[in-house]
Amino acid sequence: MDTNFDIIETRNGDIVIMKVEGELDALVAPKLKDKITKEMENGTKKFVIDFENLVHINSLAMGILRGKLKLVKDIGGDIKLVKLSDHIKGIFEMIGLDEIFEIFESEEEAIKSYDKI
Repeated sequence: MDTNFDIIETRNGDIVIMKVEGELDALVAPKLKDKITKEMENGTKKFVIDFENLVHINSLAMGILRGKLKLVKDIGGDIKLVKLSDHIKGIFEMIGLDEIFEIFESEEEAIKSYDKI
């Protein structure tokens, strides 16, 4: 992995939790895309992406997330985001992504929200 980026994957039942750390930019955003794609190919439909340690995200990465959200929803799943810093949350709000992604304060809240589906 790049020294300024990492994805740590864990599972909670049928939910994949991806902790994204560092800078999510044009060079590394395809790695996140590939990880989500691989999980989808393995039958995963429920994702929680933890941005607690994300320091930067660019428009390409946001576009990739939006595209993956559509594909996951098309198969009956969802991608939920947690622990966005005020800076990252502000970017999401500015371009309207806060209206298509469910954003939670904690992993526990995001995981529990899947019980309502």
